[in-house]
Amino acid sequence: MKQKTLRVFEVEDFEKLKNIVEKKYELVKNYYFMLKKPDENIQNYLKEKGLNYFVLNTNESFTSKKEIIHENLPKIRIIEKEIIKSKENNVKIFDRIIRSGEEIKYEGDVVFLKRINAGAKIDIKGNVIILDENSGRIECEGKYILVMRNKSYIFFNKDNVGIINKLTFFYEDKKAEI
Repeated sequence: MKQKTLRVFEVEDFEKLKNIVEKKYELVKNYYFMLKKPDENIQNYLKEKGLNYFVLNTNESFTSKKEIIHENLPKIRIIEKEIIKSKENNVKIFDRIIRSGEEIKYEGDVVFLKRINAGAKIDIKGNVIILDENSGRIECEGKYILVMRNKSYIFFNKDNVGIINKLTFFYEDKKAEI
């Protein structure tokens, strides 16, 4: 089996298509043309020019797999990109050192990119990711916590996780060193 890259032009406007094909036929002759819906004029033009094309069924906004049969080619399987629905999230990212005496309370998920100094107090109602050293006190009531290094107190759902020297993942009552 060999991996190949498939080059595709998305076609919506017949006049733009004709203009590009007429001016740059040698560059586009090995590409595929994708139509979002059937268009007899465009399909006839592409057949006349000997160019490869396929038509997508757009009844749905997302299709995980779609098989397309072209007259001159074997079956082609196209996997479309998933449309990610936008959703509000409560993730807060701290890209700074958390200083001694600082208190942070948050209702969502938190990511700490830099160290947390001794004397800092953090109370999180979501998940926590700590990508540097922790010397402060953290209470986490989420589903998981990921910790790089811990020299102090981290309470994950009321249990102290203890000293940590390598990247460790806690999930419910499970612990995994990475």
